[in-house]
Amino acid sequence: MATKEELKEMFSTGKVPTGDDFSLLIDGVEGPQGEQGPQGATGPKGAKGDKGDPGADGKDGTNGKDGADGFPTEEQWNALVARVEALENPSEGE
Repeated sequence: MATKEELKEMFSTGKVPTGDDFSLLIDGVEGPQGEQGPQGATGPKGAKGDKGDPGADGKDGTNGKDGADGFPTEEQWNALVARVEALENPSEGE
């Protein structure tokens, strides 16, 4: 940013001033930025919540014999494959 004296020199030499030049004259030259203040205090943390109840083992298809880790059982998989094959080959189902 130009100083006030540099702007005066520019105008006195016949250079065409810009809108920014006028803004600098009107607003004045900004001073240096101050130092950053200290960080504020942090608040206390809340109490930890209770542990949730365990899920139903093997009854929801996500754990145990009904489909470990979200995978379908063999029976569910075979039914799915049959449905896909029927969609891919509609003439065989007639």
